[in-house]
Amino acid sequence: MEISGSADRREAESVRRREVWFPSGRDECAAWLYSAPDLTAPRPMVIMGHGLGAVRQMRLDAYAQRFAEAGWSVLVFDYRHLGASGGAPRQLLDIGRQRADWHAALAFARTLPEVDVDRIAVWGSSFGGGHVLRVASEDTGIAAVVAQCPFTDGPASLRARLRTGPLSAAALTVAGVLDTVGSWFGAKPILMPMAGTSWMPAFVASPDALAGASALLPAGTRLSRRTSALLERLPSVRARVSNNIALTEDDGGREPATGVGRDSVWGVLRGPDGAFDAANALAARLVLRLPLDRPGRALAHSSTPTLLCVCDNDAAAPAKTTKRHAHGLAHVHLQNYPCDHFDIYVGEHFERAVRDQLYFLATHFDYTAHATQVAPGS
Repeated sequence: MEISGSADRREAESVRRREVWFPSGRDECAAWLYSAPDLTAPRPMVIMGHGLGAVRQMRLDAYAQRFAEAGWSVLVFDYRHLGASGGAPRQLLDIGRQRADWHAALAFARTLPEVDVDRIAVWGSSFGGGHVLRVASEDTGIAAVVAQCPFTDGPASLRARLRTGPLSAAALTVAGVLDTVGSWFGAKPILMPMAGTSWMPAFVASPDALAGASALLPAGTRLSRRTSALLERLPSVRARVSNNIALTEDDGGREPATGVGRDSVWGVLRGPDGAFDAANALAARLVLRLPLDRPGRALAHSSTPTLLCVCDNDAAAPAKTTKRHAHGLAHVHLQNYPCDHFDIYVGEHFERAVRDQLYFLATHFDYTAHATQVAPGS
């Protein structure tokens, strides 16, 4: 598949993207592999994974395109239970399994002939930004890490969530307990919204959550009839949803089947031309695990060069706590952006962030190549 839309048409035409799969546990992860058709030697690779419940189509292709145009191979994957990847039940986010998916992606990348195995970087955003910090502390073969608006500290994010809506946070916790107990008996997951307003039992309920999360989806993404009808009755909520999302009229027919598995009142989404399925919903049991997860602590147990792209006004992954985890660590480079959690994916903040990331990765890929070349004779 050819990728287009680059500022330099010739560069865009030299980058190709194809769908690949790699095993993780008993399932498979779906991924895009970006590479140049004129490959003459192994190249550096960037492995990319998204945040809380998000799929590849939510702006990761914009970053991957830039990295591929820099001459690197890029692997962008969906976690198990989400997007095009396997795994049941759907919309489950298991922290341990997602980190195992990262290790599986690294193992797969190291088998590819187009990849220089000494120059592999991991790039994670939001919840994925926390994952890559932990994964890099466990795999010393990683050349560089980029963590964008990273989730680094469960207690800090919990306190921030309580400030945005204590009653809705309590309702989410109750749902989490019920979902956990139900899972012991094989019940279907209780789905709660990934992003929502302060009164919704959502995992992320910051002021910019609905507008920001929905803006990451490509224009023409269509919302399920059930949720569309609900938004028609809630104009104040509809006003917060990006215009990228089109509502679907209820014609009395049956809702088409999707890869999400079942409808959710919080929103099932189908990409333009049916290119992908996603949902604004996650199994509620995750809420009991989030406060216990502190991937920012892994920074102190790693020496891998790491770039933290921190949003100063981040209400989902508080910047102050991330900076505290990074304080005094020589291998950690910190860049600040005056924006909210979701702003860094689009517009001027995206342009600045991706420019910083390109510079950081190029610097460390070049350094690793030089070190590899001189090591045998040193």
